[in-house]
Amino acid sequence: MQLIGSRKLTWGICGIGILLAIVSVLFLPQIIPVHFTNGIADDFGNKVEIFLFPILLLIITFLTGKESIKYFLTHSKTFLTDIQYNLMIDSVLGIVLIAESYVIYASFA
Repeated sequence: MQLIGSRKLTWGICGIGILLAIVSVLFLPQIIPVHFTNGIADDFGNKVEIFLFPILLLIITFLTGKESIKYFLTHSKTFLTDIQYNLMIDSVLGIVLIAESYVIYASFA
C-alpha cells in the first residue's frame, strides 16, 4: 500500500482534524484562545471557531486534489513528482493540525 504517493494520507490528516474538532467542542470552554503572540493568548473567541481549522483542512484538501491546481503547483518553477507534491500538501495540513491541537491545548492550560 503506497500511502505517501496517494491521497490517503492527505484525507487521513483531514479526517483527524475534523474528528478532533467534533470531539473537542464537547469539552471546550465557551471562550477559547484564537490568537497568540509569543505563545501567550491575546485574543479570544467562541468555541465554535474551532471548526475553522477543519474547514481550512477541507478547502486545502479539495483544492489540491484538482488537476489544474496540481499541474500549476507541480510545474511552476520546479517539477515535483506525485510523492513530493503529496508530501508538500500533507506538511501544510500537518501544520494546520498542529495549530488546531495547540488551540485546544491552550484552552485548557
